Amino acid sequence: MIYIIDDVITYNSHDCTLNHIPTEESLSLSIPSGRLFEQLLNSNGEILARDTLLTEVWDKYGLRGSNSNLNQYLSILRKALSAYGCENLIITIPKIGIRLNTEIKIERELIAPTIVADNLPDNTAVVTHADDQVNEAVLVSSNTTDNIVQHSFTVTRNILFAVITLTLLGGATWYYSGMHSAKLSIPSSTEKLAGGCEVVLMRGADIIERQSMDKQILQILSENHQPCDPGRRFYFDKMTSLTTKNYGRTILSACKLNTSGHIISCDNFYYMDWRVE
Repeated sequence: MIYIIDDVITYNSHDCTLNHIPTEESLSLSIPSGRLFEQLLNSNGEILARDTLLTEVWDKYGLRGSNSNLNQYLSILRKALSAYGCENLIITIPKIGIRLNTEIKIERELIAPTIVADNLPDNTAVVTHADDQVNEAVLVSSNTTDNIVQHSFTVTRNILFAVITLTLLGGATWYYSGMHSAKLSIPSSTEKLAGGCEVVLMRGADIIERQSMDKQILQILSENHQPCDPGRRFYFDKMTSLTTKNYGRTILSACKLNTSGHIISCDNFYYMDWRVE
């Protein structure tokens, strides 16, 4: 779906991109930001409760959202729209929810499928008809023989079979390689917390997710009376749940280092269904 906002900005919900019509500049939003923006654009000016947005943008996709996340993504959307000259599109109603400014015009356009015809016989013509919002291509052929039709059908069938076979093989290869080498494909990162201790995040994270991880780590350290000093290193891993029934698992390894920076011993702290308070 393409949304046209105030005749100045377009938003493509398929690839989460904003486009400034006068300058043709574009900006890609993150997937959560795109989901949030689409929920607002489809609200027709109705007030959406924060709990509703958290459910539709995060919970339904096995992610954990919070009011802090919601506020930060709303701020990102407002700044992006403001940079393209659209002010006050998103309005916060204190203690009630979020809604769009109904005084700003929003139009919608379906993205029509594109049909490309290559290598058609010389005596074949392409006629396009519009039926509501769906484009259909009708091929009108004249003076063709049964042999040509049969040959075209055979070639098309063989090509289609080859494409399906390659797609299935590629999907299977991707799935099994991903299952067995997931940890290799997700880069880790290292940072230091206040106090001087070193934290190794086993999975990469963006800025917003890292703030949440830091909060989790500090909460785990506090609950288990673990100091954060230069002689300690912590390994933190968070596996987000793939369903909305729980919040996944979290493990933190607290390791002591010798004077050379090598690990002497570690204590592991494992949580199931963890949620930051």
